[in-house]
Amino acid sequence: MYLKFFGLNDRPFSITPNIDYLYMSKQHEQALDTMLYGIHSRMGFSMLSGEVGTGKTLLSRAILSRLGDSCATALLINPLLSVPELLKAITKDFGIAVRYTSPQRQIEALNRFLIHQSENDRNAIVIIDEAQNLSTEALEMIRLLTNLETDSTKLLQILLVGQPELVKKVKRYDMRQLEQRIMTRYHLSPLTQMETMRYINHRLYIAGGGGKVFFEPKAHKILFKASNGYPRLINVICDKALMAAYVKESYVIDDHSVKLAIKDWRGTSKRQPLSFLRRLIFQS
Repeated sequence: MYLKFFGLNDRPFSITPNIDYLYMSKQHEQALDTMLYGIHSRMGFSMLSGEVGTGKTLLSRAILSRLGDSCATALLINPLLSVPELLKAITKDFGIAVRYTSPQRQIEALNRFLIHQSENDRNAIVIIDEAQNLSTEALEMIRLLTNLETDSTKLLQILLVGQPELVKKVKRYDMRQLEQRIMTRYHLSPLTQMETMRYINHRLYIAGGGGKVFFEPKAHKILFKASNGYPRLINVICDKALMAAYVKESYVIDDHSVKLAIKDWRGTSKRQPLSFLRRLIFQS
């Protein structure tokens, strides 16, 4: 809707995990390097954690893109599965055809697949997003999968990606065997105020808005205070602020546009200004 007005090629603040928009802050670089080190070193278990909206999913997609053809990959985005369902999801995503669906047959087929990958100098990794939702039984099965190994190396790498609840879960006494096997881990924090400003400018530049769209300094400060530096919230507010500026036919996003966006996001505006304006535009 506002793309043509601002001369943008794409929505710069979409919340879908598009790795083209990944902003590499210092901590994101460290997280990426840490996870890739654990995977390439075949350490078995790695864990990437962070609060809701810190960019864990986007970073996990970036990890997948960096692995390339040297690594067979399986990505699970719905961990609310029973143990048999979890094993079937892993083998299916690896492209392994298993005639019988029993857990034992699934593991045997997976082991043959991993040995074949290793013989061809290929690594294999399973990335599990929203891993805090895994049941105790599923986590125990995943731990057992890392027992698939040769005399010198782990055949399967596991990357658990989840919220702080995942960290608490693996630190439980009954999870101590799993916790001791996590060799590399990183916890993502929200962006600082300076990083938030750079993050916004980065996404505008990638979308073709460099030198065309500007957030005023005061708008940046208000936006950071409202979002607390969480990328997902920054995206939501910025998208609404662009809409507010578009309606005013302004290429500069000022503090008033950001305040309107925040009210619309929080639902605190009695008139819901942006929602009302959207309806008018859609009907025109």
